[in-house]
Amino acid sequence: MTQTSAFRAGAFAACVVGWAAGVFAAAPAVGPKSPNVLFIVVDDLNLALGCYGDPVAQTPQIDRLAARGVRFDRAYAQYPLCNPSRVSFLSGRRPETSGVYILTTPARTALPDAVMLPQFFRQQGYLSAGAGKIFHNAKVNDEASWDSYDDRPASDPDEIAAIEARYGSAGKPGDGRPAFHVLSSDGAGTRDGRNVRTILRLMAEQHATGRPFFLAAGLHLPHLPWTAPKKFFDLYPPGSLTPKPEPAMVDVPPIALQTELSGFAQPDSREAAMRGYYASVSFTDAHVGMLLDGLDRLDLWKTTVVVLISDHGFHLGDHGGLWAKLSAFDAATRVPMVVAGAGVPAGKVVAEPVELLDVFPTLVELGGFAPLPGLEGRSLVAAMRGRPPTGFRPASSMVYHYDQAKKSDVLGRTVIAAEWRYTEWAGGAAGRELYWRADDPMEYRNRAGDPKLVAALNAGAAYLLNAPSPKPGPANRPRALLEAARKNP
Repeated sequence: MTQTSAFRAGAFAACVVGWAAGVFAAAPAVGPKSPNVLFIVVDDLNLALGCYGDPVAQTPQIDRLAARGVRFDRAYAQYPLCNPSRVSFLSGRRPETSGVYILTTPARTALPDAVMLPQFFRQQGYLSAGAGKIFHNAKVNDEASWDSYDDRPASDPDEIAAIEARYGSAGKPGDGRPAFHVLSSDGAGTRDGRNVRTILRLMAEQHATGRPFFLAAGLHLPHLPWTAPKKFFDLYPPGSLTPKPEPAMVDVPPIALQTELSGFAQPDSREAAMRGYYASVSFTDAHVGMLLDGLDRLDLWKTTVVVLISDHGFHLGDHGGLWAKLSAFDAATRVPMVVAGAGVPAGKVVAEPVELLDVFPTLVELGGFAPLPGLEGRSLVAAMRGRPPTGFRPASSMVYHYDQAKKSDVLGRTVIAAEWRYTEWAGGAAGRELYWRADDPMEYRNRAGDPKLVAALNAGAAYLLNAPSPKPGPANRPRALLEAARKNP
């Protein structure tokens, strides 16, 4: 650890209390008055993208979007699971505030008086419409947010069969392992194919009326089951995704090595499973391209802000066989975030840690509206315009893991600074993690006991000591582990 780094970490610890509450300052509007918003939410997308440096990923459309706007290199989910993450960035509240840690709690139930992101724009006179997976599913959807909402079921027989194989049907249990399915069609009848076409229709209709729109496109892929037409699998021939040898994990506490799919069998082939994921990512990229082409055709770039995010990342068999989300590792918490269009500079990269929580206030400012009270993120407009950050502001995340031996939930709270990641698992110092990014970017060596990094360790601990405690609420648990516990009480 350099002297400069130690000073920064110490300074961060000293100033943590002052800025932890997050104060909004009014700023002049940028871009045209009342710009449209195209909000693209992708499910389970990690950084398998060309614009994020993946040498194999074939993602020309998302790369094209990033070149046109601002790419946030280190954006983080506040909870690495679908519903808790979506409730957070759609409400502008942290999971600690909402108490939403499971898949079945609606945002409106947890936060009855909150103004949700699409609802805010609806209140400003926008047409607010969504198609696909925005809130977690139809059961937790928020009716007050939309003038129009639809999540079309698949009409593609291959995708229908894949969904039934994963989730079960007619009393037959689903297969929890990562699995892929090659579609015999062109994919137009998939859920994403149908929903993207709905958004394109709404885009054209609203452009003709002149009324500003907030359109939210929620793409189901690359969430399991992985489905894509053959041409997308052909982009990744056998051998192109052969996993590389991984370093040994050093001093990583066992409680950290858990994901949503912990307890399920490994896929028959890690490489084949990765091929299914990457093919699904490229299929998703093609759907993003359809939306971008729609903006081109209607000449909407000058009057539309485009945001693309994922709700969380996804492990691909790394760290000794972790699959899916629900860990505190970067693989599960770090997400792509791109902003482009009206009032947004092109070809810029923001390197500082940011949060999905910041999307809501950023869109409020880009729209030229006054800051909305109660939002717990910060606007990123200043960062996009190249203003250096004032003081240290880390990203944070949280997650619950399940201790099978004790049959109890274990809270993990994470702080992410520019140079390190710190996590505390409930139970004391034995459950602390510290990873130093410069020499361990993939997080295999826990250095919480390294005296050279004590300043960073103390800075992370100071943040969590002064951060609000999570609101009580039911905790998520990996399904297979919970079922095993029930069978062996």
